[in-house]
Amino acid sequence: MTNRDDDMIDDLFGLAQSQTPTPSDDLMARILADAAAVQPSVASASPPQAGFVQSLMDLIGGWPSVGGLAMAGVAGMWVGFAPPTVVSDWTAELVGTPVTIDMLGSTDSYFSESMIDG
Repeated sequence: MTNRDDDMIDDLFGLAQSQTPTPSDDLMARILADAAAVQPSVASASPPQAGFVQSLMDLIGGWPSVGGLAMAGVAGMWVGFAPPTVVSDWTAELVGTPVTIDMLGSTDSYFSESMIDG
């Protein structure tokens, strides 16, 4: 058994699909006038000349990507200068003995009283 309401809805949808709505000429004229008012004039605006840095930033993805790259670089430097013990242990297991190089040297002279004025 078919439901009479379902048949009526199917007929209504079929009628709606058979019609192609077209906007009036007045509506299209108003839409185009609004669009022309919002857009800058193409003839008066000269295209900006992008420099190398701006082109590179556009290629990378803008400031959010540059910020992410900077943060990754800082984190890499941090792990390189002061690696966690997990990295040292893993390196010792992989290579045999870890090699540690003191990049900053002795910092004792930085904190002595002779360096303080006053």
